[in-house]
Amino acid sequence: MARLLVLLAVIAAVWVGASAAILPCERMTQMIVPCAPYLTSHVAVPGVGCCNGVRALPGIAQTHEDRVVICKCLKIVSGRFPGIDNKRAMGLPRLCGLRLNFSFSPSTDCDK
Repeated sequence: MARLLVLLAVIAAVWVGASAAILPCERMTQMIVPCAPYLTSHVAVPGVGCCNGVRALPGIAQTHEDRVVICKCLKIVSGRFPGIDNKRAMGLPRLCGLRLNFSFSPSTDCDK
């Protein structure tokens, strides 16, 4: 039983520290779904859950490959939410207190 708990603890630690390349797109989707009301202009400001998810993304974007995966996932997710205001999406990191050295828009070439 103790070995099983140690194994589960190791798996959990690896999962928490997982890079975007192995983090499923569905998990990233769950991280940013709370932003949908803000991005579709249903609320005036992003909520805490939204900002927590947004602030977690750079932590998993350690490499260029990670950023490509995140970018592609964001494109998939944005397609699931018709009516996203691109200006709101572009300003979301700043509103959540995050400064990024890259930007994302539906026209972004994720492979660059």
